[in-house]
Amino acid sequence: MGTISVNKLGGLALMAAPVITLIFFFLQPGGTFVDAADPADAGATIKAMVSNAGLGKVTSMLIPIGLLVFLYGIFVLQGNVRSNGNGDALSRIGAQFILVGVIGWVLASGAVLAITGSDLPAEQAASVFESLYSATVGIGTISGIISGIGFLALALALSTRDDYNKIFALVAAVAAVVAIVVGIISAIDTAQLQTMNLITGITYLVHMAWFFTLGRSLSQSE
Repeated sequence: MGTISVNKLGGLALMAAPVITLIFFFLQPGGTFVDAADPADAGATIKAMVSNAGLGKVTSMLIPIGLLVFLYGIFVLQGNVRSNGNGDALSRIGAQFILVGVIGWVLASGAVLAITGSDLPAEQAASVFESLYSATVGIGTISGIISGIGFLALALALSTRDDYNKIFALVAAVAAVVAIVVGIISAIDTAQLQTMNLITGITYLVHMAWFFTLGRSLSQSE
């Protein structure tokens, strides 16, 4: 691994990290597959987290790692755009927004870890957990909006270039717009969180497929 090139490692990061991160995101207790709960119902979601504390701790630690590996791939991709051709300005601001979004998601994972790893007495835990959970919802929502803007800028940047799939880039841009709108709706009306999260998950699947193709092209560009 010591001799692996930047493009090769960046490409592998874009191919693998989004898939791994999304899998562990789906496995978070109270989420999609394990004791699924309406994210607008703090009590039900917290109960699911506490009841599956071991899994919650694992996912809360692995999701940030996956996100940071993915972020490395974004930086490598942006470096290739910067050094050759169109899209430099948009890709730079896109990478900046994605960076801030990732930081927010990492903080939200830390709050979830605080809930699942807490040993507070029951009489104190309820109010503390509710505050932490509210923080995860708020941070996660704004991070989704910010990263959506980043994905949109990056997709538009790559759509101007001949060495990337323009149609797929435009599809990714549309998915980013949907993610931004859905994030704004979630911020305004938290009662819609469950439905909006489902739609957001679909947009992330689109972006995951797009980043896989970008990573494959990047790793083969040597």
